[in-house]
Amino acid sequence: MYVNTFAEGTLDTILGEGLAAADWENAIPRDAAVFVKPNLTYPRHKQAVTTTPAFLEALLGILTSRTRRIWVGESNGGYRGWPAEMAFQFHDLHRICRRFGATLVNLSKEPSETVEIQAGRRHLPLQMPRLLTQGIEALVTVPVPKIHSVTRYSGAVKNQWGCIPNDMRLRYHPFFDDCILDLNRIVRTRLAVMDGTFMLDRSGPMFGSPVPMNTVIVSSDIRAADLAACRVMGISPRRVRHLHFSHAELLQQPEILPAHRFVLHRSFRHVLVTLAFRRRWAVWLIWDSKLGDLLHKALYRLRGNDTQAEIRRLADEMEDRFPGRLPLTATQEDQ
Repeated sequence: MYVNTFAEGTLDTILGEGLAAADWENAIPRDAAVFVKPNLTYPRHKQAVTTTPAFLEALLGILTSRTRRIWVGESNGGYRGWPAEMAFQFHDLHRICRRFGATLVNLSKEPSETVEIQAGRRHLPLQMPRLLTQGIEALVTVPVPKIHSVTRYSGAVKNQWGCIPNDMRLRYHPFFDDCILDLNRIVRTRLAVMDGTFMLDRSGPMFGSPVPMNTVIVSSDIRAADLAACRVMGISPRRVRHLHFSHAELLQQPEILPAHRFVLHRSFRHVLVTLAFRRRWAVWLIWDSKLGDLLHKALYRLRGNDTQAEIRRLADEMEDRFPGRLPLTATQEDQ
């Protein structure tokens, strides 16, 4: 486990020290097939919301000293939000991947297979990219530690939810707490390198208050990385249900004095969403039924939808610069 802060011009050095401290060469065999999973939960780079391009670039520079078989990727935005290609473009990932010879992939377009995820007492059949289930030896997760309006905290463990290629993966949210650890087992998450350049306060995953932290957390144990991030942020890990920490595990970890105490602020809408996400019938009714679609369209007409407005603006900008490159999602086609 490694936790440290960095100043301008020292990121490469701090990342190198962190990877060495986490024994990364044991987690990543030489010439291994490696998938790097950033957090691209918004169609452009947004402080404390998506992985910082400079952070990812510095990390790839180190990883390529051990293997050249590297894939970088993400799935389409959730709830039919935006194509991954848009996030790639506005995080400068084409240039970054070309620089290091990495392959950039949209997981929503990769061939998939059905796997069974352990979700408590049930086995949940899930379509997953074959690249992750059969084609790689290790996954390196590069999340942004943030407050999350539904799960309270989001970090190294939760970042792999974006590996589910179905852009309606919110259908599986009622099973999230019970299945996310097994999902990480299936995609072989071996190393967490957490981008704490900024961390998100108040409300996430897409909107909140970015706090400059300039912190790097590296661990070959992704739950330990999340525990360290919770301590850095002043969040009680006991209240993060999907991490499943035991009392003994919490006692074994050293205390870290939080540099800034992050606090979840849920609006009334966030409370309703949180309650709904834990109930299958509510998820279907609100997000996956024709009635839900009509309600969302009516709501957006009344109060607007800043995210969709930005997606349309970015899509127009991409079309002007790269005609025909951007595939549209179903939601965008409906606008």
